[in-house]
Amino acid sequence: MTASGMEDGAGRPGAGRPGAGLDAYAARLGEVQEAVLSKGRENLLEAARLLAGSLDGEPDRMIHVFGCGHSHLMAEEAFWRAGGLAPVHPILDPNLTLLGGRRTSRLERLEGYARVLLAGEELRPGEVMVVFSNSGINALPIEVALAAKEAGLWVVAVTSLAHSKGVEPRHSSGQRLFELADVAIDTRVPAGDAAVDLSKLAGGAGGHRVAPLSTAIGALVWNALVAEVAYLRAVAGAEPSSFTSQNVPGGDEANEALISRYRPRNRFYG
Repeated sequence: MTASGMEDGAGRPGAGRPGAGLDAYAARLGEVQEAVLSKGRENLLEAARLLAGSLDGEPDRMIHVFGCGHSHLMAEEAFWRAGGLAPVHPILDPNLTLLGGRRTSRLERLEGYARVLLAGEELRPGEVMVVFSNSGINALPIEVALAAKEAGLWVVAVTSLAHSKGVEPRHSSGQRLFELADVAIDTRVPAGDAAVDLSKLAGGAGGHRVAPLSTAIGALVWNALVAEVAYLRAVAGAEPSSFTSQNVPGGDEANEALISRYRPRNRFYG
């Protein structure tokens, strides 16, 4: 072991620059973030206009957010978050998180599970369903999008077009998520998600890739939309309806007023 903690594959002190992996990931993340915000700007703005407009009318209208597997994290990110929007209804199912183990992957591919998942959910015409799916090819996110459109909702997809266009869909309709969406936001995440090519970074064969991008980019997309939606509502004279941190003075009181308004539409505000 060298002073820097680097060894080669045989345990001998080897060449290598500490931090090379960190720098490679940070550089790739920065490139993708810039592409999403610049090349994808028009679609982001159109999605924000849809989201902001969908909250007009009844005072308890909601934005619905869905994802499964690691994309389930995006539905969680959207909900009950300091600085986040209050009128958000996350479609949450523990079986679609890693608490479900490998069953998550099987359920994501299972046609018909969306009907079970959405049973009893109130989806009003004119509201928006935001569906996060990196690949955009599995049955469940596709069927959630189809059900939303049948109910008269707009659909915003957050998905990797590079991945989705490069593989066959796993739904009997033959459709991919981005093809169903009214607005598709391309995450610019490479096929397979992993961002760092170890064969280029450390040498050798094998082409191993590590360090996914979809969670970081998904959070960027959602919170950029939050900022734009809140801005559009504020300049239109509407309340942005955003949460205050519960860890600052007055936060609990401010949040409870919002929760009481949306509780009838969101069982997670119970």
